[in-house]
Amino acid sequence: MADNHLPFPAPEGNDNNQTPENNTPNPGNIFPDLGNEELVKAMVALKENENKETQAALLTKVLSARFFAPVDVTDADGNPIKGNGKVDVPKDAKFNFKLIQNNKGEQFFTVFTDIQEFRRWSKNQVNTIVVIFPQIAQLAQAKADVIKGFVINPMSHNIIFTQEAIKNLLNAVKTVSEQAQARRDAAEAGAPADAAPTVKLMFGKPKNIPDAVLGAFRKKLAKTPQVKTAYFCMMKQGDQEFYLFTLDIDADSETSRDIGDSLCESAKMFLTKFPIMAAPVNSPFGEGAKKVGEPFYEKDN
Repeated sequence: MADNHLPFPAPEGNDNNQTPENNTPNPGNIFPDLGNEELVKAMVALKENENKETQAALLTKVLSARFFAPVDVTDADGNPIKGNGKVDVPKDAKFNFKLIQNNKGEQFFTVFTDIQEFRRWSKNQVNTIVVIFPQIAQLAQAKADVIKGFVINPMSHNIIFTQEAIKNLLNAVKTVSEQAQARRDAAEAGAPADAAPTVKLMFGKPKNIPDAVLGAFRKKLAKTPQVKTAYFCMMKQGDQEFYLFTLDIDADSETSRDIGDSLCESAKMFLTKFPIMAAPVNSPFGEGAKKVGEPFYEKDN
């Protein structure tokens, strides 16, 4: 992460004083509120006083945030897809993320916390999609030879995540996930009675998880015939919260663990706010998960 003191110019031909055409929909009626108010406060706090605390607060908010990213969209034949308002995009459409260049000629992906910040950069008709940190990080790392990183709100807060910062943050996420795995392994193995005080486990329903995300998990599990049923919930252990999958698997313990690990790994792209765990349904975790609700996946007979 860095504060880029070099300015990022707006796209050529952008007139910040131009009046939208009469037939252009009000952006506020089209683009959703991504709920980034706390992230914006964290960016402002970092600008006012950069220290370990403000950096850590910002990183936490970035991991759980959603952003608008400008893209060029084309159909299978290479024809551009545009329109005023929400546009139906065919399944075979291709997305090319727009790059932004600073005065040194360095290129970055750019994302915006809200549509007002996007319109600071361009009031022209530009397609946008909603992305989360793992997606934009993956894109940036895939083109590390030409992309220096990504920038949040280049026309105002101008917060830069360099390739090194992206790598460090992904490593931090991995460490948290590995710690969660270690807790799961210890729980499955059975900790000694005098090892540590018992911490009460609490379970609840996840909030703001689109059904499309659960649908992606169902498709993955449908390709794993050993899984008979699966539950998904939130679990709180002390002060730490987790996303929790509990699986009824017809397989040996090693295969069951591999299946759980694979599901957790694939879920990281969609679930970024908390660490992810998987456990058998016949464990204390599974018993708690079953009390929250019905399974989100059941194998077809």
